[in-house]
Amino acid sequence: MGIMGTLFGKSTCYSWSLLYNGISTLSRFGMNESETNNGLQIIIVHPTEIVRLGLCALFEKCEYLVYRSFEACDSLFSQLKWFPNALILVHHSLCQHQGSIRKVIEHTGATIALIASSDLAHNDSFQDLSEKIEEGVTGFIDLNEPLHIFLSKIEDIASGSFVISKSFVSQLTEKNVPNYKDINEILNDRELEILDLVANGSTNKEIGQKLYISEHTVKSYISQILTKLDLKNRQQAAVYLIKNRMDV
Repeated sequence: MGIMGTLFGKSTCYSWSLLYNGISTLSRFGMNESETNNGLQIIIVHPTEIVRLGLCALFEKCEYLVYRSFEACDSLFSQLKWFPNALILVHHSLCQHQGSIRKVIEHTGATIALIASSDLAHNDSFQDLSEKIEEGVTGFIDLNEPLHIFLSKIEDIASGSFVISKSFVSQLTEKNVPNYKDINEILNDRELEILDLVANGSTNKEIGQKLYISEHTVKSYISQILTKLDLKNRQQAAVYLIKNRMDV
């Protein structure tokens, strides 16, 4: 059952019972509350109050700190200032205007992920992935994900990974990936290895430690990768890799 199913299932009381008491099932998937709590501070921006309350309850039950929740980005701008250590989850409907994501990032310094629902009732989609990625979005999360997968994706984004839920990967087309070509025809084995680590959220220092090369060498490789793929940043490179994997 996805997050939306948990909130709006057979009955409100039953659904909220699942929300509060079902978190213990995370341990069956190799996760427990102490493991999911890494001091992450979350801010939720969603137009529906019951969804905001439900997400807040979910995160707090898992011992995350939910700093604030807002119904719109305008409220966030007026009540929140610089907050670089936060992860802001914004409903995709609130970021339709070009530049809206960049404005949030410039105002807060936070990491931004967009949330949407792929279930039959909502059938949300992203028609402008490339624009959102260009503005700085680092995650596209489906609220219809199973609970343990949803929380895992939150952790991945917080650790620096670029994440797209499977239900939205199909919306990655050549249009979303500049000058798309088969990556294996362009990059050598070492560059592919480094790109894979970049897509998984590793920093230059972490890549260097893992591959036993200097951080300067890592930067040089990443610059070569971006040049060869004609890309501007690490987010675009991660999307390029995801698209290639999808086509295999």
